[in-house]
Amino acid sequence: MRSFLLLLTLCQLAFSCTLCHFRTPPRPRPLDQYKLPKIGAKQFDLEKMPKLCNSAKQLPVEPECQAQFEKIFCSADKLTDTFRGCQANVNKSLSEQEQCSQCAYQKANNGWVLRWFDSLGKPAAGITEGNYYWLGDYELCAALATEGSFNGQYCRIEMEVPDAGVESGCPQTDPLSIILGVCFPSACSVSDLAKVSSLYLPYNLKVECESESRWSLVTIFLFVLFGIWIIPQAVATVQPSLNDSILNCFSIPENAKRTLSTRRETPYLHVVHGLEFLLFFSIVCGMVYNFMLPYIENVAFSFEGVTSLSMHIVNNYSFQIDGLLALSAFYTTYMLFGNIPTIRAALDAVCQRIARFWPAYIVCVLFMYVIFPGVSSGPMWIHTDTVSRCESGWWKNIIFINNWFNVTDTCVDIGYVISMEAQYFLLLVILIFLSSKFSLLTQIFAYLMLFSSIIFSFLRAYKLSLPPAPILSLEPEPLEKTYALFDQLMLSLFSRCSNYCLGFVFGIGCATASEDLRKMGLKYFNHKLLAVACILCAVLTLFGAFPYSAWAWSDNNTLWNALYAAFHRPFWAFSLLSFVYLCHHGAFKWLNALLEWRVFTPLSKVTWIALVVAEPIILYFFSSLNKPAYATHWSTMYTAISAALLAYFIAMFLDVFVTRPVRFLIYPEQRHRYAQAHTQEQQAN
Repeated sequence: MRSFLLLLTLCQLAFSCTLCHFRTPPRPRPLDQYKLPKIGAKQFDLEKMPKLCNSAKQLPVEPECQAQFEKIFCSADKLTDTFRGCQANVNKSLSEQEQCSQCAYQKANNGWVLRWFDSLGKPAAGITEGNYYWLGDYELCAALATEGSFNGQYCRIEMEVPDAGVESGCPQTDPLSIILGVCFPSACSVSDLAKVSSLYLPYNLKVECESESRWSLVTIFLFVLFGIWIIPQAVATVQPSLNDSILNCFSIPENAKRTLSTRRETPYLHVVHGLEFLLFFSIVCGMVYNFMLPYIENVAFSFEGVTSLSMHIVNNYSFQIDGLLALSAFYTTYMLFGNIPTIRAALDAVCQRIARFWPAYIVCVLFMYVIFPGVSSGPMWIHTDTVSRCESGWWKNIIFINNWFNVTDTCVDIGYVISMEAQYFLLLVILIFLSSKFSLLTQIFAYLMLFSSIIFSFLRAYKLSLPPAPILSLEPEPLEKTYALFDQLMLSLFSRCSNYCLGFVFGIGCATASEDLRKMGLKYFNHKLLAVACILCAVLTLFGAFPYSAWAWSDNNTLWNALYAAFHRPFWAFSLLSFVYLCHHGAFKWLNALLEWRVFTPLSKVTWIALVVAEPIILYFFSSLNKPAYATHWSTMYTAISAALLAYFIAMFLDVFVTRPVRFLIYPEQRHRYAQAHTQEQQAN
């Protein structure tokens, strides 16, 4: 039983990404199932090629844009004419030698257009494996602008090639999305380019172009502001000050000691820190697997686990976040139970939590909004979706309300989870305060909310025929159903409150546990039953959606899908919390010793910020490349390990340079509390 529980703990390498399901490329299929492009349609007959220069004059675009298109097409005509001896443009009154010289000059002056055509995207190898990126040559487009031959901008055209319907029994009819790189004139707007593209590409399409200005005035202002913020930290570091001085709040060495400190506030339940690290790493692994989908050439790699039971753990992921929410509620309840006697104490607990998290979170949101789009460049570095989402949703992230809107109203991918955690924490503190006066009533209320949440989720999932979870499946679900799943269930504060309710109940159970019971371990019969329930809940959560993903259970099994959608999140939370409870009561001592390793203590302090930071890190790894990557399990694991290490490093950097100075300015007594505790530990040793 112990070995099996360890296996379940380690088998958490699962996907975790909110918006990735709306960016997932279609499953690769044979090309004869698509209505493949016929370049030009009725506008461009290769048998009777018209003069390109005349065609450019008829384009429905602005004059400046039209002039640049004329330069391309007229240069192409002139270059083509040189292959026929310059019959159209040569001056017949000149001598044969002068005509030849003039033709040579004409060829040399218009030779750049060959490089322009060479820069355009072309079909690449491996289309049936999912290589939908025909990016062309980004560097060549930039070189033409640098040398003054052609002032172009790199753009991508996303074409939706519809299903041909050749197999009436095939359930997959989603279009093939091909990304075509084009070096368009820089004077053209996106709307102009969309008009021109639609003349020659008879499909639904979207045009995205690289931004001309990488750094805005707001970005420069933020850099200057951060530089000013660093000045007192540099002064406090170089020149030691008195402990009571405000300047000491900015001391980098002192704040680094506090961030990296392994000192613990309680002698028990450090297993939570180890589980938080495992959950964090599993979530980062999932983010890598999901974020890379639009940036790899072998998309088929990501669909391999749909029909494999062993790979299903990698496919089904979203409940990992619920486990993290449950552990947060559990540890908060355990630490604060009996320590919030008044409303003022409750407000103080909320304010201290905000001071611990909010400064670094604001920096992360603003970074994604104004800095991240200009960090790099390249054919895959076009993040117009991120910019547009942040323009309308950054303030919703900062004040923790973006989950009240739809799933795309977020600046950071995991922002809706952060908002739910903040709202749950506020409600939890109120409940802990009331539990000091009405302990039994608050627990009854938590149980009522738990079961009401499950029933609510089941009824909504059954009525709307929602998928059981956001996972890849044999028969693709319509995008509208995935949106409905997020908006109706996953963003609903009520439907996901079961995890926090369980955390509250288990937290009180551990806080009020007797010493005799804590020493019994698995000798106590009820603990054995709890261990069995822990395993069963974990197995049902991990594998309960396999029939849906592998056997195309959708409309014919609405009842099972709704049951899984309602129960798998509280089951996973129950499984983790039961494991923690059993460890606290003397069971699994060797596992408890591993997960209580002191190195997990400083990491757990910055877990939530590290999750936020992981998104831009992973996006940078893949979208800064000049061509799609070829994914393997080993390369993906290397990327996940690198992303996790960098995320923790940056999260600690933000904690040292941003969060702790702000926190100690607001609560200077916390700085003294750390110094006193450190002195007491030294004296004890």
